[in-house]
Amino acid sequence: MQEIIFIDEGSLPTPEGVTREWVKAAAENRNEDEQLFSIIREAFQRKIDVGVQVPTYPQFRDMIGQFLDIIKDEKNCYEPYVLKEENAKILELEIIDEVAKQYKKETGKILEVRVCIAGPTDMYLQAFGATAFVDAYHILALDIEKFIKQAFKTAKNFKIKVIALDEISLGLNDKIQFSDADIISALTVASTYARQQGADMEIHVYSPLKYKLICETPINVIGFEYAGTPSYLDLLDRKVLEDSNTYVGVGISRTDIFSLISIVNEKYVINAWKEKEYMQKIVTELETPDIIKKRLETAFSILGDRIKYANPDCGLAFWPDQDLAFKLLENTAKGINQFNAEKKNQ
Repeated sequence: MQEIIFIDEGSLPTPEGVTREWVKAAAENRNEDEQLFSIIREAFQRKIDVGVQVPTYPQFRDMIGQFLDIIKDEKNCYEPYVLKEENAKILELEIIDEVAKQYKKETGKILEVRVCIAGPTDMYLQAFGATAFVDAYHILALDIEKFIKQAFKTAKNFKIKVIALDEISLGLNDKIQFSDADIISALTVASTYARQQGADMEIHVYSPLKYKLICETPINVIGFEYAGTPSYLDLLDRKVLEDSNTYVGVGISRTDIFSLISIVNEKYVINAWKEKEYMQKIVTELETPDIIKKRLETAFSILGDRIKYANPDCGLAFWPDQDLAFKLLENTAKGINQFNAEKKNQ
C-alpha cells in the first residue's frame, strides 16, 4: 500500500505577546516585516521539525478575510471583485520560501507544501450573504484560480503538493441558495488549474455530506473531520470514491479545543483555563499517538486505499499556546508513522 501522508490544516496560535490583529496589520502595512517574517518562518520550521510531511504555510490571519480583503480593495481589481492576477498573492508563501531553500540545502530534497485558500462558497457567503448572485459566485471562483496561479509562480524553492479549498459551509450551512450545478461549476473553475499542474486538489469540509457533488469536479481529495465526529465516516461510499478516482484526507486528531478542555475539567474537577498545567492532559491522555493511530486504523478498515492523507480535524488557531498545538501535531505524526510502519510489515 501507499503510505498515508501527514498534512496539517494550516492555522496556529500566535506566539506569546503577538495577536492575530497585529499579524493582520503587519501583513497589510508591511511596516514590521522582520518580526512578521521571523514569526512565520519559525512556525513553519517547527511544523517540519515535529514531522508534518506536507506542511501548510502558517496561518495567523482569518482564512476568508485574508483573501477577501485583497479582492474587495478596488486598487487590486479591474472592476469590483474582478481581481488583477498580479495582485492575487499569498504573502506567507513568499516568506516560507527561505525556509524551503534552507531545507533543500540541508537535505538535498525539495520540500512539498500544502497551500490553503478560502473556497468560493465560504467567500461568497461572507461577501454577499445568502442571496444567490451566480455571476458574483463565478467571479470569486475565478479570483481563487488567480491566487492558485500566483502560488505556483511563488514556489521557487518548494513544490506545491496540495492546493486546498476551505469550504466549511458545504454540507453544514442551509443558507446556501446555489444549485448543485452552480456549486459544481464554481468548484470546477477554482480547481482545474491546480490539477493541470499535477498537484492534488483538496476540499476541506467539516462534513462530507455533499461528497457525491464534489466527486463531479476536478477535486480529487475530500478532507473531512472524522476524529471529532466519527459518524461522518458512515456518509461515504467507497465505491463512489473509487469510480470517480477520489481520495480522502481524514481528520484523525481532535482540534475542538473547548470540548477537549471540558473533558479535562470534568475528569479532574478543575478549571484548566486557570490551572494551565492540566492542559497537557489533552496531549498526554486524550490525543495520544496510540489513540490517533487507532482512529486511522478504523478509517482504513472502511475506506482502505482511498485514504491518501491524514491530519488534525481542523486548524489550531484557537489553541491556548503554540507548544500545545505543536505537541498535537507531533502526536499525529507519531500515530501516522506507527500506522504506516505496521502496514508495511504486514
